[in-house]
Amino acid sequence: MTNALKLSSSTRRTLLKSLAATGVISAFERKLAWAQSATDYKALVHIYQGGGNDGNNTVIRTDANGYAEYAKARPSSSGINIAQAQLLPIQATNLTVPMGLHPSVTTFKTLFEQKKLAIVANMGTLIQPGTRDQYKQGLLARPVNLLSHPDQEMQMQAGDAKGIVRTGWGGRAADRLELLQTTSNFPLMCSINGLKTFTAGNTSIALALPNNPYFQLYWTGDTTTTNARDAALNELLLTSPTLNNYELTVKLLGEEGLAASSVVMPVLQNAQSKVTPFFNGLETEVAKQLKMIALMLEGRAQVKLSRQIFFANQTGYDTHGSQISEQAKLLGDLNTAVDAFEKAMAALGLQNNVTTFVTSDFNRTLKANDARGTEHAWGNYAFAWGGAVKGGQVYGKLPTLAIDGPDDLDGN
Repeated sequence: MTNALKLSSSTRRTLLKSLAATGVISAFERKLAWAQSATDYKALVHIYQGGGNDGNNTVIRTDANGYAEYAKARPSSSGINIAQAQLLPIQATNLTVPMGLHPSVTTFKTLFEQKKLAIVANMGTLIQPGTRDQYKQGLLARPVNLLSHPDQEMQMQAGDAKGIVRTGWGGRAADRLELLQTTSNFPLMCSINGLKTFTAGNTSIALALPNNPYFQLYWTGDTTTTNARDAALNELLLTSPTLNNYELTVKLLGEEGLAASSVVMPVLQNAQSKVTPFFNGLETEVAKQLKMIALMLEGRAQVKLSRQIFFANQTGYDTHGSQISEQAKLLGDLNTAVDAFEKAMAALGLQNNVTTFVTSDFNRTLKANDARGTEHAWGNYAFAWGGAVKGGQVYGKLPTLAIDGPDDLDGN
């Protein structure tokens, strides 16, 4: 930690809450987090499928009636049909109907069969439940700008479908967890894909990390240069404050940024890392992000937090054309990255301490378009796994896959 201005935890919270009320914090689009070191440890990892993953081809009923319903809406001629023989068979312990997973997600199948992974059906934004006819007649409130990418992404990550929300439910969880802090000022939330809605809290600021092991200030080099730079920054931070909230915030962020860098760099560049070998040769963006999260989990003792939240984002799921090949590649990349991540967690002995979940903007239309792709839809499948998850089950009601059926909003 630098010798710059030190603020007590209660003073920091008071300052940041007042700044949030005036809009200053929103301008920074960053928040601060604190948490407490304890004997137990738990982490939550959110992987977001940006663009809207096609859940209808990710989880498919394989009983005679279920697959026939799917094939009627998505025949072979549609260009987006997956043959039943290609699906990875699974059987939920709480359902009588058999199901199949997309052929690219072999690790998901293994985790499901080990009762570590659960599937959530009809996951999506909602203000008021009702029937298809009630929605079509305008009798019930719809999520704002339903089927719009930026709106549905914000609403999924905020947990609120009524309008513009400046905080995410991950950030609000960090706000609550910060109240337990006594010894660590390290940010509780870490994002490996920038500062998204999910990571934004009222009083907690996420630490944005790169997808590579180089989290350091510019002009970091030989010892003399680095020491001179740090001395200059410390001198700036030590300048007497005028009690202006803007200046106090700059000092606070500067101090904690320097401190975070000094902690994170050794963690990400650990030459004896147990997790690095599992990611050797994996160069996809999602694999790089999960590697950084695995390294941070390996270095949990250095950050002195008992609770942490992580965010990763895999983009490209807006498959308006060539969906079969595009989705297969994306899900294959995700599957390979998750496989490496889970092996890393086992090597660290954290498989029961880390819960990972996957969500997306929305589902895709059941009906194909003319480009062998799909359009924006609504309720989707989500996945969650880890030692704390009651896996091997499907939570929620499976939708009826029928064009103009009871679960079809607009005939697609």
